[in-house]
Amino acid sequence: MLEERCPVCRAEVTLRMYPRLFRDYDVAEESFPASEGEATCSFFPELRAEKVCEECGCFLSSRAAVKWAGRDLCLPCLHRLREVERSPDYIGRVRLHDRRALALVTWLAPFSLFTAPVALYLLFRHRSPSGTFIQRGGAIWWVTLILAIGWLAAWIVLMVAWAALIRDGFV
Repeated sequence: MLEERCPVCRAEVTLRMYPRLFRDYDVAEESFPASEGEATCSFFPELRAEKVCEECGCFLSSRAAVKWAGRDLCLPCLHRLREVERSPDYIGRVRLHDRRALALVTWLAPFSLFTAPVALYLLFRHRSPSGTFIQRGGAIWWVTLILAIGWLAAWIVLMVAWAALIRDGFV
């Protein structure tokens, strides 16, 4: 913290200096042009190959290489591992459908006539393991199933009782 006086009005001013604003930034690895007889990058032929893709073995410059899960990979291999093979180490985000279904039957309980069937659809449609790196138990799935069936049963009982009251002339 630095205390100074304003040069115009001579009032005291407190200045806070943030050192991050004045430091040198780390420069990303620079790719160098390939010279005669050197291996070149498979994706940028004008750049020197500095790394090798650990999945397919193609030559990579530091500009084309992606470091993921401690491995140097090219973008096509990373895409294949994440999107095609759905390898658990490379999945960035996983949808937890059992949690969504639980939210439908708890948070939106007044609308459970409509949300419970949607929750049942989510539960049965996405029953297979999600392929996440975290092993998940089945307790949430079973609790959600019981709640959804319970809400649907309660709505059916309510509708039958209401129809019986209407038929008997009480309403």
